[in-house]
Amino acid sequence: MKTATIIGGGFAGCTWAHILANKGWQVTLIECASQLGGGCQTLYYGGHPYTFGPRHLFTAHESVFNFLQERVPQRLLDHYLLTYVERDGQFYSYPIHADDIPLMPDKEKIEQELSERPDPSTARNFEEYWIYSVGATLYDKFVKNYSKKMWQIESNTVLTDFKFDGKGVQLRTGTKEVRPEFFISYPISLRGWDDYFDICANTPGVTLWMNCHIEAFDVQKAAVQVKGEWIKSDILVSSLSPDLLFDFEYGELKYIGRDFIKLVLPVEQVIPDPTFFLHYANDEVFTRVVEYKKLTGYKSPTTLLGMEIPSTSNKLYPYPIKEQQEIADRYRKEMPDNVFSVGRMGNYRYYDIGMIVDEALRFTADL
Repeated sequence: MKTATIIGGGFAGCTWAHILANKGWQVTLIECASQLGGGCQTLYYGGHPYTFGPRHLFTAHESVFNFLQERVPQRLLDHYLLTYVERDGQFYSYPIHADDIPLMPDKEKIEQELSERPDPSTARNFEEYWIYSVGATLYDKFVKNYSKKMWQIESNTVLTDFKFDGKGVQLRTGTKEVRPEFFISYPISLRGWDDYFDICANTPGVTLWMNCHIEAFDVQKAAVQVKGEWIKSDILVSSLSPDLLFDFEYGELKYIGRDFIKLVLPVEQVIPDPTFFLHYANDEVFTRVVEYKKLTGYKSPTTLLGMEIPSTSNKLYPYPIKEQQEIADRYRKEMPDNVFSVGRMGNYRYYDIGMIVDEALRFTADL
């Protein structure tokens, strides 16, 4: 029987464990925490279920949606998003929509900039890519401060990966719904994705080790040391940051995290339908506000808002900077063919739930 050791019980690790076990593999799934799911696990505050940031499925692949739907029934969502632009005193649709431009006080300047846009394919960095796509004024309103705040950087010119945001940058026409061609959903169960993690961990053939820390890696032998014992298997699947596997030999990879503020208000609903979260693109310390019951379906006379503040207190988002990505790729190239570095941290790229599941389905197809 083929064997696999999987490090990390988040979305990536659980999905790989579930798929491989269903293919007849003997899987050891190792998680350092006391609960599966990582940043996608369901938490509760005043009875309100929530996650550490909105964790809805967002995918163009029907196969990914069907895979999750078969295991945890999904509620399809109409995804609308607003950005608050303080200089205008207005909320506007995001992605930026052509119908909102006539409502802006500097509409003539914006129209002039749109008529003079360079070719975005010639952009050298994130800032140029946006300015060439929508003009300097719309970039300033919607993106400049938001991005600098999100990544805690002085200038967006240091960002060299232009397309990590799946919402796209083009000026939209028609519907204001975010990516209507995508499957966007969240589990119907108030337990959110926790039911999925339980299904994965309880798949016959999966042995789950919780509260276990990896003491050492031997990447070339596809082995890890836990509680003084070396565990070797046919393949090693790691959802950890790749620098950890090599003891930071080429340097520690940079991440940005989030501090999270919970706020319950004595009203049934705050954000008007059909929107369920808001971006703040100004000098506020926070980037995003989410009304969680609109995502989870929870019924209550009160409502829970989650406010996200960029922070270095945890590691959630890999930096879309070429130098950092090259370091991550150098680590990954050191890995033998039977070691897989997967998920958002393992790839050191912005992977969402849909991308993580798609990766697992593709890579395990030939194993």
